[in-house]
Amino acid sequence: MKPVSLHCSKQIDDLLDESMTMEANGKVFASQDHANPAYVRNPDLWCGDLDITCMSPWNSSGGHKKAGTLVTPRHIIGAAHYEYSVGVVVRFVEKNGTVHDRTVIGKARHPECRNYTPDLTIYTLDRDLPSTIKPCSVMPSNYNDYLDTFKRVACLGLDQEEKALIIDWRAGGRMQTPTDPKRLIFHENKISGDSGNPAFLVFKGEPVLITVWTFGGAGAGTPIANYISDINDMIVTADTRAGVSTNYTVTEADFSTYGRKIFNAKKLFSQFVAALRKLRPRWFKKSPETSAEYSSSEPPWDTSAECTSSAECTSAECTYPECTSADQASHSFNVQNWNETSAEYTSAETSAETSAETSAE
Repeated sequence: MKPVSLHCSKQIDDLLDESMTMEANGKVFASQDHANPAYVRNPDLWCGDLDITCMSPWNSSGGHKKAGTLVTPRHIIGAAHYEYSVGVVVRFVEKNGTVHDRTVIGKARHPECRNYTPDLTIYTLDRDLPSTIKPCSVMPSNYNDYLDTFKRVACLGLDQEEKALIIDWRAGGRMQTPTDPKRLIFHENKISGDSGNPAFLVFKGEPVLITVWTFGGAGAGTPIANYISDINDMIVTADTRAGVSTNYTVTEADFSTYGRKIFNAKKLFSQFVAALRKLRPRWFKKSPETSAEYSSSEPPWDTSAECTSSAECTSAECTYPECTSADQASHSFNVQNWNETSAEYTSAETSAETSAETSAE
């Protein structure tokens, strides 16, 4: 495994012990009272030394659902299909239990959001959070230069119960169920209500936002690294709608401070093919099949309406061709549940939640 990938996995693996349990060591809070409000951090949390004050445990729209994550001192990112409205109060909690409430005064959904991609909304708050609530950095746009996407990299994900779950990062915004027995202690599938919660790599003791949950099962969502510029534009849009100018942008993690770039064979091969296509375009022209085995009216591939290979399913129900049939069940969703009556969706979006039990949020 390459240096940064190995480092990120060790940041989590070194904290784990076989004697740990989800009940004793997996919950961020020992107790939560949203009504009063009062929050007590779990002193036995497996990642208790990690500053995850960027996560919000409660809001006045969804309660413990419709999660958001602080990415600047004044901006939250969440899932577009499971968002809240301007005027909603969002809560953050310091490590010592001190509570800070803020009100949403502007928001902007990704302008190209369709069919859950890119599933991102930015919210502007009425004022900055204090330095004791620390915004997370985000996965850098050049992460492929440093992270080995052919290996399992341990990452931290949260759910609606504020459990600190462990998942293996695959690539982009996709995750896999861990195979390591210690990681499995803290693994659970994502279900209805988990959408919008964050997934992080841990780099140099700090959380780095990979995605916010859209789909169930092991979990998946929009890869933040692919939309850095768009997210910064959304911050400007949300600020404009709120009538403020914060000049904030998200902070990309700097992996170059740890290790050298990796040899990216996939990227190099793609560049080689692109160059070859320019030099020898005739090599890439399709020619009609003249073999005796196939006729032009009988192509050598299955064109039946029924897909016989669940591993290669590309139906409208599953946006990830590589997923298994079990994953497809958790990823399935009903696009008709979207109630697009304006530039911003209405509260009917809650029917389109991600779920391993019902539908993909």
